[in-house]
Amino acid sequence: MQYKITLTDTSKKKVYVNPGVREGIYLYPGEIKKLRLEDGSELEQDEFERIRLEYALPRAKHRAIAILAKRDKTEQELREKLLQSLTDTQSLEEAISYMKACGYVDDTQYARDYLYFKKGRKSFLQIKMELQKKGIPAEVLETVFEEEGSQQMEDILEQVRKYMRKFPELDFPARQKVYAHFARKGYARDLIREAIDKIEELEE
Repeated sequence: MQYKITLTDTSKKKVYVNPGVREGIYLYPGEIKKLRLEDGSELEQDEFERIRLEYALPRAKHRAIAILAKRDKTEQELREKLLQSLTDTQSLEEAISYMKACGYVDDTQYARDYLYFKKGRKSFLQIKMELQKKGIPAEVLETVFEEEGSQQMEDILEQVRKYMRKFPELDFPARQKVYAHFARKGYARDLIREAIDKIEELEE
């Protein structure tokens, strides 16, 4: 099968190589010249794919590595970031698959690490909602939170201690305000009560 190539200049110093019957790729003018591509010329399907694999796919991989070098990303976050500069979704998805195969993108490990570093500042409910927004699949979240078990006293104790300092005296109304504050954050009722009792006991 032959593709009739349309070359379109862009504002990003790249040329969009459009085969018409499938998604196109971006090449730099120097690459266009090297490959002797001309607007309206015909190109065999196999040759177009060879060009994509030689130029577009490595570029997508390099872009993905550059993004991940700055900060770990979930699969969804990496895809969204790549889409800001790439429209060749086939190369984009192949680049993401490559990152996953190399272990550079791992939603399960990302969720484990995120939970570990956040559990001393946020409730499991808050953390789970944040991970959902980052695109972590439900089955991954279920596995990670099952591994972790229930939230522990040390995860909330220091937060409760700091919040209690707002009240000169921890009378019943103040105690209720402390309880309500952390309940809204998604902490378990028993855990909040235990933390308040523990702090009162330590400060007697």
